[in-house]
Amino acid sequence: MTIGAVLPPLRQNLRLLPGAPDEDGAPRWLLFDAVRNKYFALSAEALYLIRHWQAGASAEGFLLELNNQGHDYRPEELAAFIDFVVSNNLIESRTVEASQHVYQQYADQLLGFWRWLIHHYLFIRIPLFRPDPWLNRWTPRLNWLFAPVTHYLLLSLGGLGLVLVVRQWDSFWSTFLHFFSLEGLVFYGLTLAVVKSAHELGHAFAAKRQGCRVASMGVALLVMFPVLYTDTTDAWRLRSRAARLRIVTAGVRTELYLALLATFLWNLLPDGPLRSAAFFVATTSWVTSVLVNISPFLRFDGYYAFSDWLGIENLQQRAFAFGRWRLRHLLLGLKDPLPEPQPRGRTRLMVAYAWATWLYRFFLFLGIALLVYHLFFKVLGILLFVVEVLWFIVLPIWREVSVWWKRRSECSMGTGRLLFWALAAGVLMLSLLPLHVGVAVPAVLKAQSEQSLFVSEPAVIMEMAVKQGDAVEAGQLLVRLESEPLNFELQQVEEELQLVRLLLDRSGSSVQEKAVRAITEQQHQRLLERRAGLQARQERLQLRAPFTGRVTQIESLHPGVWVGTEMPLLSLVEPTRFHVEGYIGEQYLDLVRAGSQGVFIADRPGMEALPVKIRDVDIGAVFALPYGELSSEYGGPIAVRRVVEDRLVPEEGHYRVSMTLNDISPISRIDARLPGVVRVEGESRSWLWYQLRRVLAILIRESGF
Repeated sequence: MTIGAVLPPLRQNLRLLPGAPDEDGAPRWLLFDAVRNKYFALSAEALYLIRHWQAGASAEGFLLELNNQGHDYRPEELAAFIDFVVSNNLIESRTVEASQHVYQQYADQLLGFWRWLIHHYLFIRIPLFRPDPWLNRWTPRLNWLFAPVTHYLLLSLGGLGLVLVVRQWDSFWSTFLHFFSLEGLVFYGLTLAVVKSAHELGHAFAAKRQGCRVASMGVALLVMFPVLYTDTTDAWRLRSRAARLRIVTAGVRTELYLALLATFLWNLLPDGPLRSAAFFVATTSWVTSVLVNISPFLRFDGYYAFSDWLGIENLQQRAFAFGRWRLRHLLLGLKDPLPEPQPRGRTRLMVAYAWATWLYRFFLFLGIALLVYHLFFKVLGILLFVVEVLWFIVLPIWREVSVWWKRRSECSMGTGRLLFWALAAGVLMLSLLPLHVGVAVPAVLKAQSEQSLFVSEPAVIMEMAVKQGDAVEAGQLLVRLESEPLNFELQQVEEELQLVRLLLDRSGSSVQEKAVRAITEQQHQRLLERRAGLQARQERLQLRAPFTGRVTQIESLHPGVWVGTEMPLLSLVEPTRFHVEGYIGEQYLDLVRAGSQGVFIADRPGMEALPVKIRDVDIGAVFALPYGELSSEYGGPIAVRRVVEDRLVPEEGHYRVSMTLNDISPISRIDARLPGVVRVEGESRSWLWYQLRRVLAILIRESGF
């Protein structure tokens, strides 16, 4: 865009500074806008234009004079440069045309408020103070922190601390789990604020040591979550790439030093507040440094360090151009030239980086959309979720597909591309076809009749009549026990009975004696009933087999040992009747029904697969998982949480499935429950339609207010 045919006046407060050479080694200069603290890189040709700029001169006359001096500038190049200085507000508004342009630019910004909000609500900077005077005073005093001795000392202490942590890893990990609570999250939040403050101070001190000005420090709202930031824009004036890298990586190095020192101190400090503080600093620094700061796909330290290390400015925009170029060539056969001349290896690197960033951003923006949905109240959450998905995911894809459609006449479909599109269409058709779905149901194989035997009251073992593995008949004596208090009570009742019988034998026939005899007979009857109850209790101490089966488990007991009522003495199973009990997730509930066939595969090497048939499926989800071996607490496939000590509650809905065995002949001896999985061939369904139904179900569920 140009303002008439007259060169606009450049602002007088702009400064020209020598800059770092470009990627080809050609010299460059920097145009510094002190008002907005911005730097603009200029090539030698652009610098020549600025040095010979004639405000108020006609563009045609300016070009003619440049050509007379031996410089070949085309009108398009001059027009592009004028657009550059105008669009970046590098001109003075002396003329009416310039003032109108500035006003129009301001109006365009107002009209684009919603677009600005969509772009910036995820990240808004709020400067709080200007730290440059404070940094000027403190940087010389803290030079020892940047000395090589400090660097190697921290590395040595950190390495020793890591070795010591590995030696007591169980204690370190249990400490982490202990603080994974509401109180622990609060402390982690406070520690994160301290660590991030040190991170930003690392950037600031490193920039000041390189002679740069730190314009501001403050808070940035990242998805409405406050994070600290440091403005190190002045690092652009550094001509050394190594110096810029030292500033960019200073924050990560600060966090890593804190992590190394805190890890070492955690091993030395006694239990208490100081050791807990060292633990918080160590874990927070390790996690934030590794997971956030060093990622090259986000515009944080890792991205700028990666860009400086490669020596490629504006890495993402330039890599995206290469990614689109390569994608159009592979899928459509478009013969576009390279976006810019680059060696073959550099081109492949930029294409791979662009594709990896797109994939990373897809999941990142989808995660952010879910985050903003849950952070805000439902109406605003739904609105922000839709905006996030449409603006950052759907719209870029739609724009690229629109370019493909407009240039469809230029496409060159060779055999390989036709094969690719045919394969893609086949995958789409396959996802639409209803296919049988295999369902894995965690299950246990157990005897139809299984029982653990307990003693009815505390007693002492007199005889163990069986041993583990013995076959027993129904009613057979297994364990004989006696209770001394019970025997003593029974003996007392017998003595009282003898006395009552003696009184009855000696009673006379008088009226008074008949009245006494009636009372004595009632007492005799009560004693008989009491004796019968005691004898029944005594009989229950003789443990007998409730059914014909086999002893599968027996405690290491022997005669003379006292046992209580809560201790199982032995277990019996019926070896001729088995069944399978499984638990199916609610997402597969519509795929199985009574009569479906499957096979049970036991977690026992060498055991044959057993054909099973589903007998019935419960209509309600279980509240607690009765078999611990199927739970994640004990390495099983069903995710659970422990509510109380003896209750394992599934994280998702699971329904009990009862199954019968078609043939039990391959079953060898089973002394306990045998966990495994049942593979069931479920009903047919379309994968794509199923996913759409899941999405619609979630939308319907979340749309209720």
